[in-house]
Amino acid sequence: MAFKQMGGGSAVGNITKKYTLDSSGEKKLKCPCKNCCVETNHTVIASYAENGSEYCGSGNSVDWRIDNQLIQCMGCEEVSFRTASSDSESYFDDYETDQRVYEESITYYPGRVLGSKIIDHWSLPAGIGQIYREARTAVESELFIVGGIAIRALLESICSDVKAKGCNLEKKIDDLHARSLVTKEGVETLHKIRVLGNRAAHKAQHHSRDQLLLALEVIEHILTGTYIIPDRSAAVFKSIVLPALAPPESPAESAEIND
Repeated sequence: MAFKQMGGGSAVGNITKKYTLDSSGEKKLKCPCKNCCVETNHTVIASYAENGSEYCGSGNSVDWRIDNQLIQCMGCEEVSFRTASSDSESYFDDYETDQRVYEESITYYPGRVLGSKIIDHWSLPAGIGQIYREARTAVESELFIVGGIAIRALLESICSDVKAKGCNLEKKIDDLHARSLVTKEGVETLHKIRVLGNRAAHKAQHHSRDQLLLALEVIEHILTGTYIIPDRSAAVFKSIVLPALAPPESPAESAEIND
């Protein structure tokens, strides 16, 4: 099925667009799956393609194509959205094959990261869980400045929730180590995450996806150890009662036993 919008004429700046709907469900693609966390086969349930052209004069034009696709994973059956766009000006010449290769920009909604899966955030305190979800969504959607700020906010929220002492985040992180909540190496990493967040918040500095994903992974370990595992342990081991510890012996009692 095709739909046409405004065409004809040769005036500079004239734009022609044509829309085509394909709902045959026959096309298959290899795409990253947010739920499976790996690349899997997907079915294109429906595709709405836009083919456009803008006349630039002297017989020249800029042409583009955008495929808006509803896709479904053939493994877990998760449904999501994919856009693939290309244009006549974005290309490179492959000298080995002597062919021109047009670059394609692909975006997924919601965003996703291969090999990284969201943790069971429903066991987290409400405020911390909300910040964690927003931080992860920002990184997956490639909002890297916002993601850096959110990760710093998440770290500060954890420090506040466990009542870490200190007048600023730096001191609070040091207190986590003093209370044996994180290792010495862990503290050094948390300070790097703090600096990363500060640069994003105060200098609008953009950090790489790998840096932000690693920062999230470190904090996810803290969230898992501090909140998720204790919560699961209380539910799974609720029937197991530890014996009461005997009170320490007095020096006199100890002497009598040794005699």
